Amino acid sequence: MELIRSITIIISIANIVRLVFMTTISISEDLRKQLLKVAAELQARTGEKVDYDEVVRYLLSRVARDEQLFKQACAPIDVDEARVRKELRKGRAEDKRREEALEAKHA
Repeated sequence: MELIRSITIIISIANIVRLVFMTTISISEDLRKQLLKVAAELQARTGEKVDYDEVVRYLLSRVARDEQLFKQACAPIDVDEARVRKELRKGRAEDKRREEALEAKHA
């Protein structure tokens, strides 16, 4: 019984400390509803209660991940430019032949 009381006190203190270091932000009702939807999705996925702090952290982590993927996709690669040009010309020539064949077929 004493252990349960001690744990309850520790949890209460942790919650108070957490509240002291949190801040309040103003958001529109529309944004609040969108955040609530994301929170519901996260809760359904994890099976645990999710607060707005966790929702915002989740969304920020997705942005950071997507930004890294974007940078990787746009990063220069080491390829032979002449080979790439040759492949592009070959593809364009094939596209032109197909287009001419379709025009001839439907003319």
